[in-house]
Amino acid sequence: MNAMTLPFYLSMFALVSAIGIVAVLYWLKPPPRTVVIPSSLVWDRVLRDSRSKPDRLRWWLSLLLAALIATAMVSAVVPLRAADPGAAVSKLIVVLDDSPTMATRTTDGSTRWDHAVAKARALIEARPAGTSIWLADSMRRVDTPAFRNREDALAQLARLQVSYGLQPVAPLPEQRAGIETVVITDGVSIGPVPPQARLESVFESVENAGITAFEVRALPSDPRRYLAYVELVNASGIDKRIELAIVGVGGKRVSRVVPIVAGGVHNEMIDISAFDSGPLRASIAMPGDGLATDDVAYSILPFRRAMRVALVTSGNPFLEKSLRAQPRADLTVIAPARYTDDRDYDAIVFDRFAPKIRPHVPALLFHPPRAEWLPPPQKEIANVSATAWNVAHPLLENISLADLSVDRATVVDLKDRSKEMESVLVSGPGGVPLIVTHEDGARWVSFSFGLEESNFALQTGFPIFLNNALDWMLEEKAVLARGLGVIEVPVSAARVVAADGQEVHTQSIPGGSLFEVDAPGLFTVVSANQRLRVAVNLLDRRTTDVNKSGLAQFKPGADVPIEAHPSLAFDTTFALLLAAALLLWFEWWSWNRRMTV
Repeated sequence: MNAMTLPFYLSMFALVSAIGIVAVLYWLKPPPRTVVIPSSLVWDRVLRDSRSKPDRLRWWLSLLLAALIATAMVSAVVPLRAADPGAAVSKLIVVLDDSPTMATRTTDGSTRWDHAVAKARALIEARPAGTSIWLADSMRRVDTPAFRNREDALAQLARLQVSYGLQPVAPLPEQRAGIETVVITDGVSIGPVPPQARLESVFESVENAGITAFEVRALPSDPRRYLAYVELVNASGIDKRIELAIVGVGGKRVSRVVPIVAGGVHNEMIDISAFDSGPLRASIAMPGDGLATDDVAYSILPFRRAMRVALVTSGNPFLEKSLRAQPRADLTVIAPARYTDDRDYDAIVFDRFAPKIRPHVPALLFHPPRAEWLPPPQKEIANVSATAWNVAHPLLENISLADLSVDRATVVDLKDRSKEMESVLVSGPGGVPLIVTHEDGARWVSFSFGLEESNFALQTGFPIFLNNALDWMLEEKAVLARGLGVIEVPVSAARVVAADGQEVHTQSIPGGSLFEVDAPGLFTVVSANQRLRVAVNLLDRRTTDVNKSGLAQFKPGADVPIEAHPSLAFDTTFALLLAAALLLWFEWWSWNRRMTV
């Protein structure tokens, strides 16, 4: 603590002490001086003939001038002020807008966020060491904001960054007198700000364009053909020509230049049927683009060619008809005696038949006989109904088994096959497995009953199940689209892997997992019995409109440190010292005029 940061009561003590010292010095009298003279007769007569005139008035005037001079000099060094927003013991609230538009680049190459952090740091550092700082952000990354000392607030500021996924707000505590509030924002996304808060603008108008929609769709008339649907927005103030490119597996690429008027929206439908199945990346390029996050988007092109499916059966017209009705299935029917291997097929459906060697391609088996690679059969049971099923499994998507009944089923034993990655999809009374799935290697699904032994084939969900089964066995699950920020997926105890192979930190929650992403990309979510692809993109028109702000333009070249309340000592020190000098001159002049002692 130095003289400039003394509390008010210590400042008053210093002032009173200075005045007291001056008064004591005036009350002290020097000892009388002894002078030797030859005779006192003359002096005795002078004292008798003259009347003593009191000098009390001149003494009090002299004391008053000395006290004023001391007061002015002490006040110049120790400012007399009570606790206020500019004082050392004041409280300062700083709220930073860390919404996505703050990542927009300004003309000096820095982002709006860089300027906001610089403003906040200058504002905090300008305060004395004893100031209490309440630092918060609009995206609520600071979990529990509270008043902290200056050093802790600066450390907390260094950890903040632009965030995604929440609606920006200005989180402010209950306002009281003597607390200064500053909100640093670009004014684009943040919600209403209380009137007592002072806004500091980091908004600068820039040119920007973005992708606000990206989706891969199959043609209803031909499921083997796919179109990429892209929506582009020109958020600039002038017309622009924007280059759009879509890149697929193996470097296949299609591009075009799209003219878009200022503030306009443009939709493109691009035929990507010639692309191979796998990841797709859409990107745009425009000179001077201010926000990079909305310039790319990802999706996945599904398995687009016809699936070569073999049906091995001694005769099952209903199953054959159902498989031929699948739009992407190119079906071949084979008698069990003529089945040799699986090399020419993408998937195989076995009806009351199982090869001795496990197939290398996915398989769907209806009431198979004993085989070494399958769970061993135990006994037959009759009149069974489904009592439990895994509704979260992709095989049962949009399917209800509440009315499933089975006339006869063969119970299989799974107790010694825990290492085989097999799980029960549908079970009957007492946990009897009716449908079993296998995940390790080539996937397969085994029914403990045949279609003619149940009412499953008569239900409206059976064609949907066949479609789900082909998609699941060939990993044809549609990509899950999510926005940037915290992402929740319905996969428990999952691992999340990015496209570059890096594993992303995840957090388990009841019934799913959470992970956070701050840049567009493709991610794979893997668990013991599930595999899910997630495309994470921005695709937000509100973020692309980086110029929709009601704040004044910020000039990056004029970014100087902020001083919210200049120190009172800085404003009055010179005036107090000048007053002390004038009082000293007046005291000298009055003493020479014999007006003071």
